[in-house]
Amino acid sequence: MGKVKSVVITVILALCMAVAAFFAFISFPVGKIHRFNSIASTIHLGAEYSGYAYTTVTPKGVLTAEEYNLLGEEDKTADKYVQSGSFYVEKEKYDDVEALKAQVASDAAKLNARFGQKRYSSYSVAVEDGLALKVSVPTNYTYAAYKGYDTSSSSSDINTASAVFASMLADGSLTLRTIDETITLTSDEDGGASSTYNPRPDDLTDEALTQDGAKTYLLTGTDDAADYFKGVKAGHFGTQYSITFDFTEAGREKFAKVTTRAASSSDQILYFFVGDTLVLSFNCTSTVDAPSLSLQADSLDTAENAAITLDSAVKGNFLGADYNAVSEVLASTASGGENAALFAFIASLIVLVALVVLSIVFYKKLGIVNAMMAIISALVEVYALQIISIQVTFAVILTCFIGVGVLMVSNAIVFAEVKRLVGTGRTMQASVKEAYSNVLMSVTDIHIVLLAAALLLATVAVGELAACGLILLIAVVASYVLYWFTRFMWYVMSSPVRDKFAFAGLKRVVYEDD
Repeated sequence: MGKVKSVVITVILALCMAVAAFFAFISFPVGKIHRFNSIASTIHLGAEYSGYAYTTVTPKGVLTAEEYNLLGEEDKTADKYVQSGSFYVEKEKYDDVEALKAQVASDAAKLNARFGQKRYSSYSVAVEDGLALKVSVPTNYTYAAYKGYDTSSSSSDINTASAVFASMLADGSLTLRTIDETITLTSDEDGGASSTYNPRPDDLTDEALTQDGAKTYLLTGTDDAADYFKGVKAGHFGTQYSITFDFTEAGREKFAKVTTRAASSSDQILYFFVGDTLVLSFNCTSTVDAPSLSLQADSLDTAENAAITLDSAVKGNFLGADYNAVSEVLASTASGGENAALFAFIASLIVLVALVVLSIVFYKKLGIVNAMMAIISALVEVYALQIISIQVTFAVILTCFIGVGVLMVSNAIVFAEVKRLVGTGRTMQASVKEAYSNVLMSVTDIHIVLLAAALLLATVAVGELAACGLILLIAVVASYVLYWFTRFMWYVMSSPVRDKFAFAGLKRVVYEDD
């Protein structure tokens, strides 16, 4: 390759890296109001870097001291409320405070199991003073949102957390509903004759309302809708999210009747309620007669929330106490400290710079090639974290460095083999060609083993481990591609250099005949 081509390719690659690095790490104001937030600042962070979103709920009839003080003096009597720690318990509702505390503790364990299905990197369900539940999940803030540079994003994340809390705390029987008091049914088998069906008024509550505030009526009659289903689960394929219901043998037949009625209703919507909470609505335009039903969701969070809540109702995992609705969701500071994310970024940058310097010290100009590949690998991981919305925790950062490390170790293996071959008197060209051939299986085996481990974590594990598996999967694939790209750039950058041995920091040993 000629000198001009070599310089052009190297300059183009360097410029691409510089542009990618600029947008990855540099934030700047755009005009007086707007701001461009870098890719790194829009990556979602774990609780140690962005804090927790949390709320506290109490059973109905249990008041905080602040709520109690707002009561009129006529209500603050010993025959109406009994004090227990920092709470006041309504005697008419609960005659045994200790039994209520035991029930709250039991509910904490059930909620812990529900939140455990959400695949959070961390979360907490704690009992406070025996009578309240404090539930915490990662805010999922980006650095920009955490620092107040993206208020719309932070508001959206708090709303998402609020929706999770409301869904996980929803409790009661599963019912299928319509807004019609009377439904006119037509029968194609009977010459188009019509008949009427009157959904059953809800004898238990008038609070099961749609999002528009419309009262709903039972389509399931006196049946327990939970008997229709074996279970409910969330799933996703790429950016397609779903909620899947598996019917029991009898449930399939019953659900066909329910959907026939819903399809004949005025709005053709079938409403799924758990207690008084609307969990899901289904645009039902025809009879559903199948062993399962899959409904699309607009996000994985929505699918998981609905599936977990509905599955708990189907399997009878009810809470023992009746809790107040979530009224307020607050955000705490990062558990690792106010500037934990910034310090983690600086530390990561220092480690990457150290790897670059060591590479150049050990391998001279060849070390620049190796360093460039390490930087590209790091950039690939940063962009992947943002695009796939992987929540960054300490474990995820460590996994990213493992990915970069795999590439550098792979290159070190081949560089060591080149050095050995050069020491036997071979030319640089022959040494490079033979070295890549000699270590091919070793390097490939390393990547295959790590790829298998990454796939296992990404598909079987949950929460933080699954996130680590996914980023490791990307990092290992990038490492193997860049391993071969290293050879190409070695050739490109060393082509104009006369002394190829000096380029790689090697000395050729020439053996003379006796």
